[in-house]
Amino acid sequence: MRDNEEYDPYLPPKRSDKDRFIVEIPLESKTPNPDRLPSGFDLIQSIGLEGRAFRGIAGGRIPWWILITGWVIFGGFALLTLSLSITSGVLSSLPFLLINGIPIVILWRGTAAKFTVDRHKSKRK
Repeated sequence: MRDNEEYDPYLPPKRSDKDRFIVEIPLESKTPNPDRLPSGFDLIQSIGLEGRAFRGIAGGRIPWWILITGWVIFGGFALLTLSLSITSGVLSSLPFLLINGIPIVILWRGTAAKFTVDRHKSKRK
């Protein structure tokens, strides 16, 4: 006992219940900065918005009416210009063919992904 009393001045003071801190930690922590949407006013931000839209289309995470509208507007224009370039037979239109193929590939991937998502949903039911 005597030994413990000798070291008491060097030890930190004993805390009472009033001095204890209570820290509550939530079970699910929310991220402080969830996927921020770019504003689109800057060139890089507008490219980011287009990429985000194309990822949504290609991933099949969009409603059917948006996919069909995309085929009508973007796919129709791309297919029309592709058919005109192919029928002209000019070799200089090859870069134009590649650039116009991008929306078709994106829409095709989105359509294929949408069909696979719908198949998985129908199997679950």
